[in-house]
Amino acid sequence: MNKHIHDLLMNIFGGFLVVIIDRLIIYFQKYFKGLGFKKIFGGEINDYYIVYGKMILNPVYSSKDPFPYLKPNSSAIFNMTNPVSYSETRASKYLSISFFNNLKSSPKLLSDDELNEKLDISYCSLGGYNNSKTISILSSEENKFYAFESNKITSKREKNKTFFIDSEFDYAIIIKIRNKYFPNRVQICVAGLGEWGTSGASWFLANKWKELKKCINGKNFGAIIRVRFQIDESAELVEVLA
Repeated sequence: MNKHIHDLLMNIFGGFLVVIIDRLIIYFQKYFKGLGFKKIFGGEINDYYIVYGKMILNPVYSSKDPFPYLKPNSSAIFNMTNPVSYSETRASKYLSISFFNNLKSSPKLLSDDELNEKLDISYCSLGGYNNSKTISILSSEENKFYAFESNKITSKREKNKTFFIDSEFDYAIIIKIRNKYFPNRVQICVAGLGEWGTSGASWFLANKWKELKKCINGKNFGAIIRVRFQIDESAELVEVLA
């Protein structure tokens, strides 16, 4: 074979080999990243739910003013049956983007009312006592980590350890447990003492889940997140229990 043709074929083969190796490296990086993500959110990821708490307007307000809602920086007024928390819409956005970036899949967004009778699901609930799915996690015997008491978060392991909102920071919990009836299903709640705790802790879960993964290795866990008011990206891990 002509040496020039031989060299050309070898260069082509080498180029193909480099491309194949590069694609394999990218594939395995994504594959192992996805496995790590599932250590937090569970393996049953194709049918996953982000759950917000359904609320209604207090009838006292709706009866005295048929249009109780205002649009910021506008004179427009509105009425609606079921208002949605802005902190929970931010939180659901963070988590949806994270699911797509890590698994190329999108969770379903539904209210707690729509899933009230469902147990055989994996989900992340947003908000505290305004969300029945969060209440289910907090009251579960699998929750050996934290509880909400009035205006504070208390540790179930150290009774004297509490977390309060102060003049600078909001605090939130992230709790993950396995469903005792369906062990392949994972239940997570993200709940702040205030709205910035909920949205900031959701940002942390969506963007810094690797920090949690290092601590828990796929186990049930509870974590305390501290968030500076009005800055979701300031969220930081205070402690984690597994």
